[in-house]
Order: sequence, then C-alpha cells, then structure tokens
Amino acid sequence: MSKIGHDELGQILDRITDPADRKSTSQVCKGWWLIEAQSRTSLRVNDPHHLPRLLARYPNLTTFETPRGMSNADLALVAQSCPKLEAFILDDISISVEIGRQGMRALGYTYPYRVGDEDALGISNDEAHEILRVVNEVGDQGLCALAEGCPKLSKIVLRRTGAGLLGIMTMITSAAHNLTHLDLEGCSLVTDQVLEAIGSSSCPIRILSLRFCSEITDAGLRFLANGSCSKTMEQLNLSSCREITDDGVLLLCNMRVLEELDLRYCNQLTDVGGQAISTIRTLKKLNLDCLFNLTEETFVAVAENCINLEVLNLQQCHVTAASIDAFLGHKCLRCLNLFCCISHDIKGSTLESLALGCPSLESIVVHRTWRQRLVQDMQESTVSRFLKFWFN
Repeated sequence: MSKIGHDELGQILDRITDPADRKSTSQVCKGWWLIEAQSRTSLRVNDPHHLPRLLARYPNLTTFETPRGMSNADLALVAQSCPKLEAFILDDISISVEIGRQGMRALGYTYPYRVGDEDALGISNDEAHEILRVVNEVGDQGLCALAEGCPKLSKIVLRRTGAGLLGIMTMITSAAHNLTHLDLEGCSLVTDQVLEAIGSSSCPIRILSLRFCSEITDAGLRFLANGSCSKTMEQLNLSSCREITDDGVLLLCNMRVLEELDLRYCNQLTDVGGQAISTIRTLKKLNLDCLFNLTEETFVAVAENCINLEVLNLQQCHVTAASIDAFLGHKCLRCLNLFCCISHDIKGSTLESLALGCPSLESIVVHRTWRQRLVQDMQESTVSRFLKFWFN
C-alpha cells in the first residue's frame, strides 16, 4: 500500500470542521498532527501559561481569543508570533476562574462548599479586587506591540476595564484601513478621543460597541456622525453611556446604513431623541430598555417610520395600548419585548390584535405575572404561539 502524502491528508482534514474532532484527528498520526498545526487558523487560550507552546505550534493563526488576563509580555509574544492575525479578542474575564471559589465568597457571592474547599488558600475581599484589577489591565506597551506586529487586524475586541487609552488609539490608527469590528465594552478609560480617531480615519467599520464606556458624550458621537464611518456602520451599541443626550442621538440620523442600535440605560433621552431615532429608516433592531422618559409619541413614531424594524425592546418603558396598536399592519416586526414594561391599559385583546394584525410577528415577551390578566381576553392558540412569559 502506498503512503498517503501530505496533500491527501490535508484534503481529508479540510473536511473536518468541528474543533474537537480536528484535535482528535491530529492525534492519529504525526502527519495529521503537523498538518493540523499548519492549517489551524483560530485559537482560544484558557490558560496563559501555555501561550508560548501554543503559539509556536500554530504559526498561521488569523484569530486569537482569550478570557484570561494578558501581560505586556504576553501581548508582545502574540504580536511576534501571529503576523497574519485578523481578529484579536480579549473576551469577558471569567471572575470565578481568576479568583476561585474562595475569592467569589470574599466578594459576597454565594457559593456552596465542596470537599477540599476548607483546605484552599483563603483570600480577602481586598485581595480579590486587586487580582481582578490586575487581570483587567491591558498595557499600552502590549497593545502598541500588537498594532505594529499585526497590521491585518480587522476585528478588535478589548473587554477590559483597564485597557490603556494610548494603546487603543494606536491600534485603531494602525488598523484604520481594515478595521470593521471594534468592541470596547467596559473600557473605562475610553473617551471621545477614541471616537475622534475613528471618525477622522478611513475605518470601514461596521460594528462598534461602546457599552459601559461611561466617558462617551455627545461630542464623541459628532465625530462618528461626520466621519466616513457614517456610511459603513451597521451596528452601534451605546448601552449605559449615560452622558449621551438628545443632542447626541439627533446626530445619529446621519448614519446611512445603521441596522442595529442599542440605547439601553441612556437615561437622559426624551421624546426629542426618540422621534429622531424613528427617522433612521434602515433600523432592524432597536433597544430602548429602561428609557423611562420616552412616551407614546416615540413608540408611535417608530412604528410608523421604521418600516424595516424586526426586533424592538421596550423593557421597563412606559408603554400604552396606543403604542402597541401603532404596529398593527407592520410588515417586518418579528419580536416585541414588553418584559417589565410599565403599563395600565394593555389587555389581552391588545396583544391579540397585534398578533393577528402583524403578519411577520413571531413573539411578544411579557412578564410572567401578566399571564392571568392577558389570557382572559386571548385565544389559547394565540397565547401558545406568540406569548413568551419571562421571570426576573
């Protein structure tokens, strides 16, 4: 029997897409072990101690991801080892992994004891907070090394409260021509300077998340609205950017292809901003959760003007029956979330009419405590088909 060559082994391996199956296959023979290492393009590192060995084994990575802390030296090693990198993802920190069960208890979390816990090294509240502070830091030096060593980056995710501002700015500037996805959720050091860097560059950015970036203001949104990214941005997450006002939201009307907008907890917004949002006719997903100052005026305007809207979240908003009735006949709405919304006149008949009068509708989310008052005025088939009962 003739020996199977590397080309044939590679063709077989190409048909195996599941990561676990590829790992198992690579252990069959040395040939597959070598080919799997050369052909692998993505890596998720759960233990940074293995980083040098893993990066040496996989020289052709285009995606790197980890939920663990990364030092400047770690980042520099990634930059040196992965010149073809296109996606760099520092995902949400796993708190329980970083500080253990004892640390979680020190922070006030309730964790049942297991055998061996009594022998584990104790940790104080202050020590737990210090560990988390350190692992959330992402140094400017390391980020600058990434910017220099990985010129092909198009997706950058930095979900770290301590990510350095200079490093973030350098990465944006370096990746300007390729950057399409930027997620800075929770980066407490991010300011309007970052949005100025994005707006003044030629970034073809499509997805931008600034969730929990509490220093972002209307001035920052002006840079986005007046920059070239206003012609490319499809998804924008401003959740919990509490300094944003109606003036900033008015600027978003310049976004020409915006499909998804998240404004949760932007509590300064009123109907002035709400009605401005309704003029963005390209919207498909809109999240207005916890915007207590919005009224029927905004919701009716959204129903009438956002003709492509598919998903609308009105959790904890003041919603009236008239607001719901405005969506009768809407051609695209698939999901309406009314969980925990504040309402005194929404009845089962209101939601029944919407379910039957909105041909695209698939689900209406309400609080479980509404069940009794709603089902009295609704057909059982409508309840089972459309209503989703959630609980806190």
